[in-house]
Amino acid sequence: LTMSDRPNTETLASSADLDARLRRGDEPRWLATRYAQPALRERMVALYLLRLELTRALGLTQPMLGKIRVQWWRESLESIRAGAPRRHDLTLELARCFEGAPDRLADLNQLVDAFDDVIDDHLSEGHSDTERHAARHGAAEAASCAGAARILAPDVEEDQLSVLIACAHAYLAAKAGLADGDVLWADARRRARMLPPALWPAIAHLAADPPGAEAGPLSRRLNVLRAVLLRRL
Repeated sequence: LTMSDRPNTETLASSADLDARLRRGDEPRWLATRYAQPALRERMVALYLLRLELTRALGLTQPMLGKIRVQWWRESLESIRAGAPRRHDLTLELARCFEGAPDRLADLNQLVDAFDDVIDDHLSEGHSDTERHAARHGAAEAASCAGAARILAPDVEEDQLSVLIACAHAYLAAKAGLADGDVLWADARRRARMLPPALWPAIAHLAADPPGAEAGPLSRRLNVLRAVLLRRL
């Protein structure tokens, strides 16, 4: 299986190259990282690039190929823990950014596990609009938000994490048009107001394309800025 953005044996992407890659591939999350402290930004970019790779695995026409790709990333994280990271630009960046932070590496594994569960659904019954499958996608988004939150604030409180996770699930439920999606999203938006400013870069990307609306490039940027400044999704 050919991995996306696989480097050749001579040249590896720099941190600046990877930052630009996230901007091209997932601008809302890239915009959100701009509001993190500079010292934490590279970790968030690395996390979101891993998420982008896993998202691409979901989009493969054959779910089994996606399963293989997810496994490749699981083994890449294992190579980091073993102290011998694979020669891949993102793997090496993850190793550098999360050196000495085993708890954050564990967050990356939870992200991989969540995407693996989604692909298991795709293998058994394909993508569906059921609440169960939507919950699997929500768990993947929640793992991403929680991982970002623990980068921003390693001592983040459990009740704050529960709000972040609720926002992730509610956003996808509303975007999918589930029966109670709008109610869940309204409640999650209300609860998000309690989050401290330092945690908002972990969910600000959810404001870029609000449920029920079509946002253009400029609107997405303004929506993320407004979310961070006003603490409002």
